[in-house]
Amino acid sequence: MPADQQLLGDPPEGLVRVLRRAAWALVALGVVAFLIVGAKRPANPYLLAPDGRLSAQGLPGFATARLAVTPGYGLHAPSGACVLVASTSAQQSVGLMGQTSLHGFAGMAFRFSHPAETNFYMKDTLIPLTVAWFGADGGYLVSVDMKPCPTTQSICPTYGPGVPYQLALEVPQGKLGSLGIGPGSVLHLGGSCSA
Repeated sequence: MPADQQLLGDPPEGLVRVLRRAAWALVALGVVAFLIVGAKRPANPYLLAPDGRLSAQGLPGFATARLAVTPGYGLHAPSGACVLVASTSAQQSVGLMGQTSLHGFAGMAFRFSHPAETNFYMKDTLIPLTVAWFGADGGYLVSVDMKPCPTTQSICPTYGPGVPYQLALEVPQGKLGSLGIGPGSVLHLGGSCSA
């Protein structure tokens, strides 16, 4: 048979087998690559804005609110600071566990419907934090720096004000003063944050 007739006819059986095997090998390679790339992604991803901040909706499962601060003695309160809010016991038990940043929020507020005396701890919390406690009127009570509790440690230290409180605010360590918070300050949570 002339060469030009072989090109127009059926391909040889050997070539068909080689092409099928190559196609299956590519499919298998694609599946393996998909599994490897997917394994490197977080189990619960959330979308960030291009600048790395979360949207005004905050972390999944948490509300957001604006801080309204009457600054303490010699302090200045910036306007527009926005915080995540943990107001249910489930949210409060998770807090900032597992987070490597606050994603552009000034901190996390823990709001209690009745005076609380619960201590805070840093189990599975990766960011060094400062926590401040406030009374029912929003008045500053006391604050303390908290450092992450290593996962190798079975019992983590606890931190508390020693008096009943109704609001607590966790911020990156040392950042209370930049929010106007210290002795003499009054804190209230305002309206929701806008995008």
